[in-house]
Amino acid sequence: MPGRHLFTFRVGYAGRSLEFRVGRTAAIVCASVLGVLFVLLTQGIYDIRDNISKLRELRALRERVSEQNLSLYHLDAKFGGLSAEVERLRAMDHRIRSLVKGNDSLRRNPSPGVGGSETPEASAANRLDKLLDLKFDRLKKDLLVDVNDLDVLGEQLDSRRLLLECVPGGWPVRGILSSVFGVRNSPFTETPVFHHGMDIVARAGTPVTASASGVVVKSGYEALYGNIVMIDHGAGYRSIYAHLASCNVEEGAFVNRGEEVGKVGSTGRSTGPHLHYEVRVNGLPVNPARFLN
Repeated sequence: MPGRHLFTFRVGYAGRSLEFRVGRTAAIVCASVLGVLFVLLTQGIYDIRDNISKLRELRALRERVSEQNLSLYHLDAKFGGLSAEVERLRAMDHRIRSLVKGNDSLRRNPSPGVGGSETPEASAANRLDKLLDLKFDRLKKDLLVDVNDLDVLGEQLDSRRLLLECVPGGWPVRGILSSVFGVRNSPFTETPVFHHGMDIVARAGTPVTASASGVVVKSGYEALYGNIVMIDHGAGYRSIYAHLASCNVEEGAFVNRGEEVGKVGSTGRSTGPHLHYEVRVNGLPVNPARFLN
């Protein structure tokens, strides 16, 4: 066509050639269409890659949520064990309180309060993290209160146990009670005298044991008591074992409750084999019968 710009394309095929003639306007239209298609194709590829990335993130998030659910399951089991431990500590607390007297001044502090509204998180994984943190903090605070309370009670119990270690208890020798604490007729003068201890008749040579732990402050012979052992148990308590055939401990030695300190004898002012047993509190004689059981 005269006056129009033509684009000629020749394609060879099987010894033949084909010729296409395209006008300028048609060529511009085709180029525009191809350009638009290229842009759309490029955008589509970008969108596909973006969607693939988002799908990967979603898959990773689902895997994380699944892992968090599994962790929550295991932590629930652990929390169940911790809850049981809290109950065990509280039961121990109750038993210790029943053993420790005079603990009215010890008040049990209430468990710190927790609460408030929860702000929704952006993902399920974060919500699970927050839930686990809240449960763990609550149990940790409960355990902290109970353990602190038990520490205080434990200190009181230790103090009371140490005090009980100082208090004489039980029979120092196996035998028969022949004379009690208090006023009695003297076996030598038949006149009323105050007996500062108790006499326990036993076979000569029978072991005599300490009625409580302590330090031996006297071990030797006295005219009235004969062979005598005196033990200082602390807290003002002392015990005396007299008329012994022999003293088996030395002054300054530490003896444990139930440890042998001598043998039954009849030394000093005595009418026969027996143990004269005294308990003194802050230097004053008290009735040993109070401590036999």
